[in-house]
Amino acid sequence: MRFTKSRALLVSFLAAISLSLVGCRFFGGSQESTDKIKLSIGFWPQSSDKNDTAMYTAWKDAFEKDNPQYTIVGEPYIYSKETIGTKYATGTLPMVYQTWFTEPQTLKNSGYIRDITGILDDEYGWADDMDDEMRATLTFDGKIYGVPRDGYGLGLLLNIKTLGDCGLLPEDENGKYVLYNKDGSPAYPTTFEQIYQYSQTIVDNTANTLGLFVCTSNKNGGWQFSNMAWNYGAHLETQNNDGTTTANLDCPEAVNAMNWLQSMSQAGLVYKGISIAYDDWPSAIGDRVGMAIVGSDVLHLAKTTGDVDMSNLAFVPMPTGDGVHHYSLYGGTPYVFDANTTDDQVRGILKFFDYIGRSPTTNDSNISAIKEGYGVSVKKGQPIVPKIKAWKNADYLEIANALEKQYTTVDMAYYSPFFDTISQYKHAEEPVAAQSMYELLDDVIQAIFTNPESSNAQSLLTSANAKLQKIFDEMQG
Repeated sequence: MRFTKSRALLVSFLAAISLSLVGCRFFGGSQESTDKIKLSIGFWPQSSDKNDTAMYTAWKDAFEKDNPQYTIVGEPYIYSKETIGTKYATGTLPMVYQTWFTEPQTLKNSGYIRDITGILDDEYGWADDMDDEMRATLTFDGKIYGVPRDGYGLGLLLNIKTLGDCGLLPEDENGKYVLYNKDGSPAYPTTFEQIYQYSQTIVDNTANTLGLFVCTSNKNGGWQFSNMAWNYGAHLETQNNDGTTTANLDCPEAVNAMNWLQSMSQAGLVYKGISIAYDDWPSAIGDRVGMAIVGSDVLHLAKTTGDVDMSNLAFVPMPTGDGVHHYSLYGGTPYVFDANTTDDQVRGILKFFDYIGRSPTTNDSNISAIKEGYGVSVKKGQPIVPKIKAWKNADYLEIANALEKQYTTVDMAYYSPFFDTISQYKHAEEPVAAQSMYELLDDVIQAIFTNPESSNAQSLLTSANAKLQKIFDEMQG
């Protein structure tokens, strides 16, 4: 067991639990009339997902057998900014649930989540094992408000068959398309100007395939565009010394990025529409586009949703716009705890993490669960691609990386350009009102795509910037 500080404390805690708990339901983090401590798990799989549900049920049974003082209750909840307030007010939030890394600060400021610092660090000793960037995203005023699940980075997904058939990639001696020229330089696009050129070649040499997939709705377009803008040198938000935030959506670098996107639209090189969502890319990357900007955590969807042969795809770093800046938007999924969840319940949930492969320990239960997760993925026919891990401690990573190598099903020659370099290119999402910013940028992209000849990127971004600044001002009192 790797509960360095916690083992003695936890044994003492368990021995002290009373079997005659108060017979009422507390608001929010609830405790039913029972002699067991209820742990409600909001990231429980939906009942329609039979394989994952069976796996979680087996973990629940093993956990409750080994820890009879707890009862696990699956309460599937998909986080939504539109529902979170109502669910908190009505006490219907599960004790722990998943969200996005853009949300913890807002959730903390709203009083919806609690800090778990003392239990996570003093009792379990996990705080120092956490990925540095993920920990920073979950830490406010020195307190930690969640546990990371995993991370992702945005990159450029290539249909190498499309690019190769258009003469854009070289072949090796066996006639297989490769990502590097004989001199070792990348044959894939490393600049946005090259994306334009590659897109033009694809359009010129195919009947119905476009160059690049770009989202325009559900805040997905703005999310993708923020990475484009950074790679032109933009700083979309400025954190001032007095604690306020200034919006910079119309800075020259962001305008340059939007002008590039407008030029792609004008030339008919981009997959576009006013309601293109992120869920649309798996079907598009098959034969509708040659390239798409996607996160590393969803690459398997190309096969499971789009029915695309993963051997026809490659994943490379985001291109630069100005030849200097070269970032990958780095986000992920944290688990956060409802503000009314008790210390006893937090302890139990963290202990449950050790049964589902979500802790940094090398305990048999944790490692066995990781293996089971891979096994279920294989059973479902889901491609297995490397993940950006939540924990950094060497003993855990040695085992986790070995298992990942054992189970990975893609040709890493096509995916290593991204995964070998992501640590160099990480760029966290903008820290204040990122989701609102994405929505405003969606509107700009929609306008650009609707009227590519007459739209003015500078004017549109200036208008969006004023709206974002108003949001900042309201937040800052």
